[in-house]
Amino acid sequence: MSNYPSELTICPKWRASLKIIGKIAFIVICTEVILALGFWLLMMSNMGSVYLPNICNGCLDTSIRMTLLVVGIGLWVLVATWIIWHILLYLYHLMKHNP
Repeated sequence: MSNYPSELTICPKWRASLKIIGKIAFIVICTEVILALGFWLLMMSNMGSVYLPNICNGCLDTSIRMTLLVVGIGLWVLVATWIIWHILLYLYHLMKHNP
């Protein structure tokens, strides 16, 4: 055993900084993945009549394309409100603790 204290016990601010960096990285990665999924769904909605073309003479095509379009746009709107919520929450926290 060493008689020297570890660096993390000397500077407890490092742990707090690492937690904040981890939270920010998690939010950024989740945002990127959801935006990519939404973009992929938007691109899938514009592919044309490739979904079950022989069933019902393509009448399912419009409903499937519109569903993909709505889900893709919905994901983008959800991510935008999620980011705005986190920004407003951060600003509220900043104003509350720093008069």
